[in-house]
Amino acid sequence: MLTGGFEGVVDAKSRVVLPSKLRNELGEKFHLMIGFDSYVAIYPEENYNEMLTQLMSMKKSSEEYLALGRYLLGNSFDGELDSAGRVLLPNVLRKFAKIEKDVHIMGVGDHIEIWDSETYQNNQLLSAEMVQEARKLMTY
Repeated sequence: MLTGGFEGVVDAKSRVVLPSKLRNELGEKFHLMIGFDSYVAIYPEENYNEMLTQLMSMKKSSEEYLALGRYLLGNSFDGELDSAGRVLLPNVLRKFAKIEKDVHIMGVGDHIEIWDSETYQNNQLLSAEMVQEARKLMTY
């Protein structure tokens, strides 16, 4: 399971080092894509394929399928780590997530999220109330 939060920096060639803990859990084959919020998502091959299976089970002519298919698949890229553990962030994904230099990298179970650090901090402030409400739904 992908967990933990880390700080990082995007270099001049649009690469960011993934922490070794996340690299080890991610595996060799993975995919980068637009997240469901303002972040870059990285999915291990198996989890990416599960998402595709769910998407492909939707009615192909539905507005939801067309919108989601374009959103996800039209902005999806095969990932690769270099020898230094860096992954290249495609420009379209960087622009979407408004990533400039400093990033917050976090494992959230089945995928990794890479946020612009300032956007992440602002999102955390907005999420605090929602977390309190969601906590009420937990049964442990």
